[in-house]
Amino acid sequence: MRRTIPITLFRRLEDRARTDGKDAYFRLHRHRYAVILAALDAAPGARILEIGVTPGQCTQLLVESGYQVSGVDLNPAPRRSLWEELGVEVRQANLEREPTPFADNSFDWVVFSEVIEHLVYSPLPVLREFHRVLAPGGKLLITTPNELYAKSRLRAILRLLLWQSLVTPAEFRQQMLLEGEARYTTHSRTYTMSELCWLVEQAGFRIVQRRYEAPWEKVGLEMGRLYKHPLRVVAKGLFAALTAVAAPTRSMLLVIGKK
Repeated sequence: MRRTIPITLFRRLEDRARTDGKDAYFRLHRHRYAVILAALDAAPGARILEIGVTPGQCTQLLVESGYQVSGVDLNPAPRRSLWEELGVEVRQANLEREPTPFADNSFDWVVFSEVIEHLVYSPLPVLREFHRVLAPGGKLLITTPNELYAKSRLRAILRLLLWQSLVTPAEFRQQMLLEGEARYTTHSRTYTMSELCWLVEQAGFRIVQRRYEAPWEKVGLEMGRLYKHPLRVVAKGLFAALTAVAAPTRSMLLVIGKK
């Protein structure tokens, strides 16, 4: 049974996001946050390591849910005041070049949400590091975009039929101009459910949950948008209806592995 998430948690986060000028980011990700919190079957006080904490919205939800939270981020410095306010230690590291900067058996959970698709190389060494820092019986929660998401598949089919590249000229130029750690701002590749589960198992975990989730389908279906952008809302609603019926076409994968 999934946890019930107090609505007050999201109202406080929404207020902060509005103050920080990050309300658009919150609107885009709030349903993903809800999925993560619902999937965490951890008791209050559990030790959680969040990977990729910026801008800190999910971090705040984890802290206010009663967890002991630590973090790892490529560049935590710009949000240092928030980490101090939340009482969260965030260590800087590039996990593709450095070990996870915590000791063995330090955590009950690792939350690795919407990060694996940004890694340039094989994620196996990174996943093995998470296995190391988890206590016996600890769990790794991963979410990532679904390679077989209906909207992405249909877009690819349309571009193929029009004899076009699978990426737009603007996407190509953006990717080619990224250098150094800026490469992590874009997706390197996405995964199917079987691929993601294979990676988690290869890293030494036992799969205990695997689910197709639909957080992105809910964005844009707010009632107020129906009057401003009716055609967009109808199109979005059709995709949402399709993925509601066919789970493997949903936008996000969620996998939990146990050490």
